[in-house]
Amino acid sequence: MNNEAIIAQIKEIGSSPVPAGKEEFFRELEKKALPRRQGVVMSHGEFLAGQLLYIEKWIWLASGLLLLLLVWLCRRSPGSNPFALTPLLAAGILLETERSRRYRMDELEYAARFSLRSIVFARMFLVGFVDTVGLLIVIAVVGSYFPYALPRVFLYMMVPYLTAAFLGSVYERKMRTESGFGSLIICVLSSVVFAAAPLLFRQLYEEGMTILWAVALIALTCGLAASMRQHMHEMEEPVWN
Repeated sequence: MNNEAIIAQIKEIGSSPVPAGKEEFFRELEKKALPRRQGVVMSHGEFLAGQLLYIEKWIWLASGLLLLLLVWLCRRSPGSNPFALTPLLAAGILLETERSRRYRMDELEYAARFSLRSIVFARMFLVGFVDTVGLLIVIAVVGSYFPYALPRVFLYMMVPYLTAAFLGSVYERKMRTESGFGSLIICVLSSVVFAAAPLLFRQLYEEGMTILWAVALIALTCGLAASMRQHMHEMEEPVWN
């Protein structure tokens, strides 16, 4: 007996009978499973609310304590020194930028229901939005303690914050490190620079310099938006070819 005959005999012995009603079974299964295939529609608000719970709690705690410290310092010493603390607020949004890489969750989030880009952008938006609202509340509370108009207080607080956020965003995008120490160092250095700036450049907080602060605010906002857009573009998920 040759090999082909042996193989044919083995196939005949080992073959299973054709199941009855196989096609009808799969058709019925497909009908029952069809409604479950339709994804649950989720609004942008529900998506953001879900991501709000995943942001590390210490970020909210540290931001809240820093905002309270700003209020206390502005009441106690309403000079230029409190403005130098706002760059530290940017640490939260910068650390959330590379959280997936830091905890090696990239691959899991690539395969999740929402894209990694959507998740990171949502968390950055939430932290940045809360920080900005917190600063606006602080400005409204302590504005009366300063000899400046409220728009100038707004500029003096937001420009240092945006400086740290912009520089940190560029750093995170270029370096792609797993630790967040680089962003923390950038925030601390930005704070130190703005604390020392009035000593080296006495006219910095004079009314005549307000236009330069406004230009800096616009430039930093545009730069941060462009950097975040580039960062999101580089987070495009791998596509099966």
